[in-house]
Amino acid sequence: MSFCKQFVIILISIIIFLPLFGQEAYPDCVHPKKITVPLTDEFTLKDQDEIYYQPEDKFTYWYQLNATAACQLTYKLSAISKEDSYEILIYNFKGTNFCNEVIQKKEKPVETKPEGTIAVKKGETYYFGVLHLNGYGCGHTLSLKTENKTIILKAIQNECVEDAIEVIVERATIEEDVKLPEIIKEPVVENNDIKGTVVNKNSQKNIEAVVTLLDKNGNPTQQINSSIDNGFVFHHPIENKIAVSINKFGYENFSDTLELTANNIKIELIPIKIGNKLIMYKIYFHPNTYVLKEESKKELTKLTIFMLENNNYSFEIQGHTNGNKTVKKTKSFANLGEEWNFKGTAKKLAKMRAEKIKTYLVEHGIKETQLQTIGYGGDRMIIEKPKNMKQAMQNIRVEVIVVK
Repeated sequence: MSFCKQFVIILISIIIFLPLFGQEAYPDCVHPKKITVPLTDEFTLKDQDEIYYQPEDKFTYWYQLNATAACQLTYKLSAISKEDSYEILIYNFKGTNFCNEVIQKKEKPVETKPEGTIAVKKGETYYFGVLHLNGYGCGHTLSLKTENKTIILKAIQNECVEDAIEVIVERATIEEDVKLPEIIKEPVVENNDIKGTVVNKNSQKNIEAVVTLLDKNGNPTQQINSSIDNGFVFHHPIENKIAVSINKFGYENFSDTLELTANNIKIELIPIKIGNKLIMYKIYFHPNTYVLKEESKKELTKLTIFMLENNNYSFEIQGHTNGNKTVKKTKSFANLGEEWNFKGTAKKLAKMRAEKIKTYLVEHGIKETQLQTIGYGGDRMIIEKPKNMKQAMQNIRVEVIVVK
């Protein structure tokens, strides 16, 4: 793109957003996002994880870097979506009205490379202008590094959160599992051992569960696997009572102190009731498709087991998205199958995702007559206007309702 065209884009963008000033300011050259360099720990993860873009605000984006000391600043600009291309213009500004100078072409960029290192001088101001050239305008990431401190800024359009999740977010780390001692899988019964079983309170059938032993302060000390056939075993209990907890998918949490007065203990778990729902955030799809990701299998296995243990229930599988955008095909998926090349409403995509989960469940032993599906898209968002990735991801979910 020529330098003249770049300034035309900047000028148009400024004119478009002038009416918004005094309302919710967007990161344009008049109201840029301000950053102090050298970077410090005061720039928090929350500051880095904001969703800035709205659909009408995708052509230019501005950062103002104020130098409090001389340093080497390394930067790298990347597009969120492979379909997009962006350009960066870096200015070392010493005047009083940056936007005016840019419009009148009195100020010229000192650098236009998408990545590199610049020598920052104390007391000077630098402007980074990010221009959207081609594609959907899903947003960009800007990596900044000074000395040993690195931050990654995310400017993401709300309608493209799924693309951002694919590239940026390590979804599995949002709700990490607690690491506990290794589970004893094959207990051997000896003298003075106490046997037990875990059962579904409604059906009184044995079910699989992980029994966690707790110390006097309620901290986990050991996990024991309780199987359907063999139950579990407490080896040589020193005291006549023991504190345990069980946290099993689809059931009320169990926590109690058991009196070890009998040789066989029964722990009853209460499954969720009719009208209750399971909210599932770890069922993942490739962005803008109804193709399940491999990381979803663990969560789907837990759902399958719960449904098999409660085969008298019927379920509604609901698909939810972050907003009601019109979904476009992803060019990089063009040579793949139909499910990779979805085009339509977010509500229809949510429905197709629910159907995909239903197909998986039926293939793993759930009766089709137990299942129904619906796609809500963005009609029932938990957070209407998410401001960061964590909030947006609360909207992208699968809910399973016990209907009867």
